[in-house]
Amino acid sequence: MTFDDDVEAAIAAACEELDMTREEMIRLILREWLEQYGFLPVHELDEGSETEGSA
Repeated sequence: MTFDDDVEAAIAAACEELDMTREEMIRLILREWLEQYGFLPVHELDEGSETEGSA
């Protein structure tokens, strides 16, 4: 799947920033969009996750 040049550049920059592959990034973007618009339930963090207490 290919996108417009500006979208491809943004995906590439995000991949580099987050150390993810292009495929992982597209999956993440799609999942977050589907969650935001109510097509998927929101993924919640586990109570014992490593992010606990670092707000």
